[in-house]
Amino acid sequence: MSSRRPDGEAEALAERWVGLYGDIALRTAYLFLRDRGLAEDCVQDAFVSAWRARSSLRDPGAERAWLLSIVANTARSHLRRRIPIPTDTLPEDPTTRDPFSDLALSADLRQALDQLPADQREVIALRVYLDLSVEESARTLGVAAGTVKSRLSRALEALRLIWIPTSD
Repeated sequence: MSSRRPDGEAEALAERWVGLYGDIALRTAYLFLRDRGLAEDCVQDAFVSAWRARSSLRDPGAERAWLLSIVANTARSHLRRRIPIPTDTLPEDPTTRDPFSDLALSADLRQALDQLPADQREVIALRVYLDLSVEESARTLGVAAGTVKSRLSRALEALRLIWIPTSD
């Protein structure tokens, strides 16, 4: 009879992932879901999925991006299953902050970010807020590096058009 309990190696790997990537995984999930409870559930689901798919990690140097891509895909899956939370009703819990809060953004810029398509907001969040490289952002989103660059360029141009006041 086989045990369903993880062996010592599995527990060590899970602890290592949580220690190394738990915070950035939670922030990544929160950027997509904007709800701490859902983000925590998402990260737990993503870590379980990562554990099951651990043999698919071909490049150990890309472990963080590989894991974050699983978190991003899990968060997208969570989003498809629920009604989006309006951005003006972000939780008041002090341990859960708006992912762009430490960038000291004005309300106008926050509204402008909310007007961008999801793929452009994701790239801005990964590149600006999480400070991932172009390559890590590409791996996380499952797209080419050039796609990250073009989405970021389009997002910044759209923000300029939306947010920067024009003189009439």
